[in-house]
Amino acid sequence: MAGKTKRIALCGLLAALATVVLFLGGLLPFATFTAPALAGIFLLPLALEFGIGSGLMAWFIVGLLGLLIVPDKELGLIFIFLLGYYPMLKSKLDSIHKKALQWLVKMLLFNTAVFAMYSLILFVFPIGEIVTEFAGASRFFTIALIVAGNLAFVLYDLALAKIILLYYVRLRPILFGKGR
Repeated sequence: MAGKTKRIALCGLLAALATVVLFLGGLLPFATFTAPALAGIFLLPLALEFGIGSGLMAWFIVGLLGLLIVPDKELGLIFIFLLGYYPMLKSKLDSIHKKALQWLVKMLLFNTAVFAMYSLILFVFPIGEIVTEFAGASRFFTIALIVAGNLAFVLYDLALAKIILLYYVRLRPILFGKGR
């Protein structure tokens, strides 16, 4: 019973921290992309310790709460469409043995998620300020934004590898003891 209690407590704590990070990110104009990235990292231990199902359940709840309480809806959607679940999928994607195929799948996932999210924001449920930003943007600016987003995603993926290693080496022994 103690193991299940610890699991529930850790899930609740990390989901709450992820929600707080999203909320605080919604108050800071420059945190539209960094807050969802950090919130997704908070959920990573759930998937590593208790399986991807636990992590995805927390992602769903945090994403729903994010849409309800975070003032910046773009930030909440970025968490839902990519940065909330991607840290949990990274290990699965990294298990693809051919590096070229691995990166092709990762980049396809990233670009599909971003395209779907911004299509939703621009055409289905328009968010005024974002529609205005894109309407005033030149084609060159839009292409540069896509390239910069892809580069940022690659850096995020590489950083996640280091964060996962750091988790296993430093944080896991503190949370679960040396024997696990």
